Amino acid sequence: ATNMAGRGTDIMLGGSWQAEVAALEAPTEEQIAQIKADWQVRHDAVLAAGGLHIIGTERHESRRIDNQLRGRSGRQGDPGSSRFYLSMEDALMRIFASDRVSGMMRKLGMKPGEAIEHPWVTKAIANAQRKVESRNFDIRKQLLEYDDVANDQRRAIYTQRNELLDVSDVSDTINSIREDVFKATIDAYIPPQSLEEMWDITGLHVRQRTYCGVLVQRAGGGG
Repeated sequence: ATNMAGRGTDIMLGGSWQAEVAALEAPTEEQIAQIKADWQVRHDAVLAAGGLHIIGTERHESRRIDNQLRGRSGRQGDPGSSRFYLSMEDALMRIFASDRVSGMMRKLGMKPGEAIEHPWVTKAIANAQRKVESRNFDIRKQLLEYDDVANDQRRAIYTQRNELLDVSDVSDTINSIREDVFKATIDAYIPPQSLEEMWDITGLHVRQRTYCGVLVQRAGGGG
């Protein structure tokens, strides 16, 4: 998918005679023949003029988008051409190619407002696009790494959910989960192999009473 208008549109040189025929309620053979003849004249005139000419007002960050736009002018072997007009104030030029192109302008003795058309400029633009594509690739790669973590979590949760749905008696699973939760909670307030001075008995009481409705007592009945 791209943000380019007209994607999937069949641009026929001279228009579409089928569309003209479809617009008529009951076209006769003579009408269809005349429409085809008129279309052929228009089609030949467009071919003689060089076909479809694409005008781009900027260069996209992705060369793939520019190439797709150029491809509009080459439908099924039809002739065509394309030309891009850029400004040094375009985002792509300003961020990634302004210094290099400005240096070229000075070397060539170009004046402000004067059109530039040189292979060096084309190469500088291509290099700028490669930089942007590389940066965007790194961004997508980092996002994928974060998404992989979330995806692993989703997979674990859905696996556990499916296991619960596939059995008729979930009491053993629930008891196991409950034991794990209580153990993890107790370990958080009373770390294993820790000194008694490090225990947070009050915090454990509050936590279990608030979230579980359970009063935890010390061994021996002490509150």
